[in-house]
Amino acid sequence: MLVAYGPDQRPIIAEETPIGQLQQWSRDHQIHCPNCRGIVHVRGGAEKRTQLHFAHQKGECAWSTEAESVRHAQGKLVLAQWLRQQYPEAQISLEKRLPEPNRIADVFLEHQNGRQWAIEFQCAPLDILEWRMRHNAYRNANIIDTWIIGNNRIEKQEAFIEALLSSARELLFLDPLAHPPHIWLRWPVTRQQALEWQAPTSDPSGITLAGWVGRAGYGMSVPGTLADITLNQQARLIHPTRSTMEKHNRLLQAMNADNDIQEQYIIDYTNDNVKEEDQKRFVLPLLHAYLLDPELLLRYNYGRGVAGQAVMPADIQRIEKASRWIRSLDAHGYSLERLQEIAKELPSVGPYAAFVHYTETLLLLTSQQKS
Repeated sequence: MLVAYGPDQRPIIAEETPIGQLQQWSRDHQIHCPNCRGIVHVRGGAEKRTQLHFAHQKGECAWSTEAESVRHAQGKLVLAQWLRQQYPEAQISLEKRLPEPNRIADVFLEHQNGRQWAIEFQCAPLDILEWRMRHNAYRNANIIDTWIIGNNRIEKQEAFIEALLSSARELLFLDPLAHPPHIWLRWPVTRQQALEWQAPTSDPSGITLAGWVGRAGYGMSVPGTLADITLNQQARLIHPTRSTMEKHNRLLQAMNADNDIQEQYIIDYTNDNVKEEDQKRFVLPLLHAYLLDPELLLRYNYGRGVAGQAVMPADIQRIEKASRWIRSLDAHGYSLERLQEIAKELPSVGPYAAFVHYTETLLLLTSQQKS
């Protein structure tokens, strides 16, 4: 165990108390188990290459957690510190004994408004029925339970892990022994979302995303450090890359359902990958021109006209004017290659797909005229 009672019957944390003081109290039999009140002694430390902790002198304690791994012990310390940084006003305890639901929470957080969270760091296998019993017991006690899984189980397809993913809609794997602590956040996605985010330009953060397929369906996983993750006021695990992906998915769904192009949607969709100056100099002026005459390039048809009708001189002049404008952007650092890269970030859904085709075709015509 990482927490015990000292001589004054107040909780002491092994890692946060001078080792000399702990050893003195241990010799004087002044450290007690917070659960059974039996005498415990300090064990481990840097010299013994094990996690500093407390252990019973002899006999068994019904609440004992002494058989835990170094990963589990370190994980509780790491998670407690992570929560203190986010919620400095909250009361955060390690190995908190809870009469209801008759459990010891690995990390327990109590907000000033009375809300209670239990953080469980699970490194060992867990039967799904046991998990459901613990989960329901916490909820019946009005405690929100958040389960974080040790990285030693990241490749496992276990029923309780899939149940967690289905219940919480995200799952965090933690390696507390890495410096800094490393994480993998996993969440469920549709098959189409998984395919869309395999594109090389899909991830605006530059972070490598990994696909995942389990018995429950498809998922995405993003690596990082624990500092990248926050636990929000609803006890949801938040990562900026996932937030960006979900924002883009919502925008794509809205744009796909549109009958007409909404300029603000294009701005919102390209904000992460296209600079504001690029939007103002290239994307938006071209959009305004397109909206004035969406059929221009269809009538032009690469100079061939349509349905046996020759291209009108006015249309030829407008195409030439647009090409001159595109070439003029080169003076501001916008080569054709750069403009083509910007065009790749435009959304090809619903009515927006026609604008993307318009942009790509105009850039192609300009490159042919230039050559």
